[in-house]
Amino acid sequence: MRWTVVCAVSTLAGCGAFNPAFVSLVAPESAQTLDNAPGHVVIGFVNNAEVDERLLAFLESPEGGNLDLTEAEKAELRPRMRLRIQITFTDGSVQTIEFITGSSNLVDPRFGALALPDLNQNDLNNVVVRCDVASVQLEPGSQIEVFIPVELTAFQLVEATTGGGDLTTEFQARERTSPQFQPIQVDQVDDDGNTVLQANVGIRDTPTPVFSPLCGSVIVIGVEGVLSVPFLPEGGGIPSFDLDDPLTVAQIGGRYEFRVSVR
Repeated sequence: MRWTVVCAVSTLAGCGAFNPAFVSLVAPESAQTLDNAPGHVVIGFVNNAEVDERLLAFLESPEGGNLDLTEAEKAELRPRMRLRIQITFTDGSVQTIEFITGSSNLVDPRFGALALPDLNQNDLNNVVVRCDVASVQLEPGSQIEVFIPVELTAFQLVEATTGGGDLTTEFQARERTSPQFQPIQVDQVDDDGNTVLQANVGIRDTPTPVFSPLCGSVIVIGVEGVLSVPFLPEGGGIPSFDLDDPLTVAQIGGRYEFRVSVR
């Protein structure tokens, strides 16, 4: 993963040196060459999620657009993900940052032109802000998103009449969704905290807020998991699902865990 530290012009007169804890995380070989920067707080988004083998095999097949990736590119594939964080300072000012990481070349080539605006966003996986941070949290009301790199076909079981006039049931395609970003859904739980519908992330696996980090801290938002899509047996081998299957619908996009650490 290539790292680029971006300084917020509105909050910093200059970048200065980076915290060695952050440097050792992203570039261990140069960790001894930079001085400490106690006047800054570093916030990073580390994407360690993977891509499901069946999804990748489909993308590489003729049905999936013959996506052409080298072995090195496949080894480095990461789901394209984005999230917005809100940084609140002790003086009451607020700064919002949108992180986006992952492989922009992970998409059915036949839909590349349609997905271009989203996939061509500049990667941003870390930021340096001034000290006196009161809190760092997911922006209220915002959602973490993952890019679905294939067209999804929704089927529904309907009644049909055979040539002999008999009634039968069969799956019919109802709608198709082009590759796009999709919100990551949190598990649904009952009043006792029991999971009643498993989706993309557990309620205890979402990014937790950080309050009053010390100057020089490195806050890392990490994600693990697997990007995947369903393949309905009756769908003919394409990414597809049954509209009336809420569990499968809820899990489109895969399963993830987010962990926040402060160093």
